[in-house]
Amino acid sequence: MKHSHGAFNVVICNQKVLLVKRRDFPLWDLPGGVVESDELPSEAAIREMYEETGYEVQIDYEFARYIDKTRKDCQHLFISHIISGELKRTTSETRDLRWFSLNQLPLFIIPNRKRQIQDALTIKNFEEHEISENWLISLIRNLVKK
Repeated sequence: MKHSHGAFNVVICNQKVLLVKRRDFPLWDLPGGVVESDELPSEAAIREMYEETGYEVQIDYEFARYIDKTRKDCQHLFISHIISGELKRTTSETRDLRWFSLNQLPLFIIPNRKRQIQDALTIKNFEEHEISENWLISLIRNLVKK
């Protein structure tokens, strides 16, 4: 089985982080998605950000890579900042968009995202971490497939 790759943006402005509520998965998530076969993770992060939020971003740096060996999934996390655009749902994949205070993240968020947002605030040099899928995500993923 080939590894899947995802690319996600952590955009923090005025002590708030931008999150998207996905339509396929009723949880809050970082803006981002699948890296296509013909693009770099950084290109995917920029493309997905625009598709989901209407914002054009510039990537500052990739701060971490999170690997789930069981699911053969690799997530590239980038610190990004907005360079233009306005916040709007531009795709049917997005149910809602919102800025959340860093100390009041939503309860219904993809489980590893809270850690990744915290890592974005504290990691100074690139790091690689092994993660595993939360039982709740596995359950939701199985229900959504049916």
